[in-house]
Amino acid sequence: MEASEKQIVWGGNYYGFPPSRQYIVWDKGEGFKGRDFAECEQAWCSWDGNAKVYKRDPLASGDYRHKVHPTQKPLALMKWCLGLVDAHTVVDPFMGSGTTLVAAKQAGMMATGIEINEAYCKSAVNRLRQGVLNFEEALT
Repeated sequence: MEASEKQIVWGGNYYGFPPSRQYIVWDKGEGFKGRDFAECEQAWCSWDGNAKVYKRDPLASGDYRHKVHPTQKPLALMKWCLGLVDAHTVVDPFMGSGTTLVAAKQAGMMATGIEINEAYCKSAVNRLRQGVLNFEEALT
């Protein structure tokens, strides 16, 4: 299997990746201005291009109504990101509650998620359960 040409790494600004002009900035909107939380998050991208800003307030849009993971991203954001990479298969090595996998499934892509925390794995399983696979058997 060949490695993809395009990778998006949320929090990649913390990992010492090579310089990139192509960053994605998620502007969390007015609900996060002046609070103790980050007003935006950055994703490093492996390809050359201009930085892009995605603006969505997860508080105003109700994205955090069923928030499970402390760094959970809105589904709309992850769908938008997947549209930038033109991929058939997605790998999320820090899947948390499974938002990236849900976005991939809705886009008709294959996806693999990896998560060290069993509670988050169970949450992702619950989000993805629709008779496609029996994830409960896979976890036992």
